[in-house]
Amino acid sequence: MTHKYDSIVENLRKVFDEMAALGLLDVLAKGGVGEIILANHLGHDLVANDKGADGLGADNKKYEYKVSVTDQFNFHFGTRISQSGETPSDKVKRHFNGLSGSFCALRHGTKIKKLIFVPTDELVSNLCDHFNSTTGQQLNKNYNFAKLKTLPNVNIIID
Repeated sequence: MTHKYDSIVENLRKVFDEMAALGLLDVLAKGGVGEIILANHLGHDLVANDKGADGLGADNKKYEYKVSVTDQFNFHFGTRISQSGETPSDKVKRHFNGLSGSFCALRHGTKIKKLIFVPTDELVSNLCDHFNSTTGQQLNKNYNFAKLKTLPNVNIIID
C-alpha cells in the first residue's frame, strides 16, 4: 500500500544513512536541519554531540548555532536552582566555555536569509546581566534579529 509520504520517508532514509556514515546520528533530533544548512553555508563541520559546540570552523574555533524560521533565538540554561550550587552566571559561562561565539541565522527553506555572529564575551555578558536582573525559575532568554543587532561587537553577515 502506498502513502503520500512514501517519497519523503525514502529520501529521509537516505539522509539518515548518509548522516550515519558521517557519524552524525542524532543531529536531526533537535534543530539539526537548520544546523546542517548553516554549517554548509559557513563551510563548517558539525560537532557530533548535543552538548557544547554545534559547529567547528576551518580555523578550529568552536561555535554555537541558533537557526530559526520565526526570528526567535532561544537561549535556555535549565532551572535557576542548581543542585551543584551553580549560579545562573556560572551556568551561562560553563555553557559557552571554549566557544568563540554564536551564529544566529534566520532561514527560509534551505536559504539563509539573515545571519549574525555574536562573540561569546558579549553574549555571556548580556545573558548574565539578564539573569541577574530576573527571578524566573527557568533560565531562558529569547532574542530576535533586531535585538541581537543591538549587542556590542556583533558582526552582521547578512541583513
